[in-house]
Amino acid sequence: MTNFLHGRTAVLAGHGFDENGPYLLINDIDRAEQLRFSVLGKTFSLKRLPRRRCVGRFDLETQVKSTCPLNVELLPDAKETMCPACIEATGFNPSFYYADFISAQQRAYNLTPHFTYLAYFSPQHVKAGISSETRGIERLLEQGARAARIVGRFGCADDARELEAALCSQQGILETMRASVKTKLLVEARFDFSEAKRVLDATAERLGLEDAEPAQDLSPYYFGGPSPDVHDLQIPDGHEGECGGRCIGMVGGALVFEQSGTNYVVAVKDWESHEVELLKDEVICEYAFEPQQFSLF
Repeated sequence: MTNFLHGRTAVLAGHGFDENGPYLLINDIDRAEQLRFSVLGKTFSLKRLPRRRCVGRFDLETQVKSTCPLNVELLPDAKETMCPACIEATGFNPSFYYADFISAQQRAYNLTPHFTYLAYFSPQHVKAGISSETRGIERLLEQGARAARIVGRFGCADDARELEAALCSQQGILETMRASVKTKLLVEARFDFSEAKRVLDATAERLGLEDAEPAQDLSPYYFGGPSPDVHDLQIPDGHEGECGGRCIGMVGGALVFEQSGTNYVVAVKDWESHEVELLKDEVICEYAFEPQQFSLF
């Protein structure tokens, strides 16, 4: 058993995707460093601890994340994962169009090119959203979309938001989705890219989106290849504060572990800001296999 930080204090600060695949962002509190732990194909365990700390700040101009310089400890029931100083330094509000005040950082960020997209989670769950061109499709991957179509590219966030708002006013287009719903759909809704493409194509045609770009299958970013069959996935019962196995992928903030031939989906998005123990080459929990139910879709 090897502790990822060799006994130093670790905080789960987020998740993301790069050229090596999905990763967990870990704050090394003792050295004030942020590290990426690539998860694909690794055997490891993650244990959530009670203590919470600020996850740090994000520079909207440089796209660089950093640890909290004040090393602020958060209250156990705090809604935010950042301290007030890091929130102010970042200055980002994803719902800026509803805000009474927009930071100088956000105003500058909003003037950069943005795109509007349709994100597919199931035939009954298609969501509209916007993202900065500087982030590419990272926003889509972070939220766990299974497939997507970019339906418009714009010179600024306000123009992209105008199309997003128009799409969300249409029947069947969602503006938000709970993380718990996304996790449930992973194990209950069959994913087939050809089906997802038909749904996205039909939606774009229905809404008159002539400039929509081709649909993208996002599975390779999550699994390094095709998505596993829905009948091979289930949410484990128990072990709410720990998870582990051989990681075969990560969809959004949900890790997919293989144990004894069965794949288990564990959502760790709400573990962010918690101190954690990350143990390499060790499985500290054994999941009980449950007979798989039929998919909803």
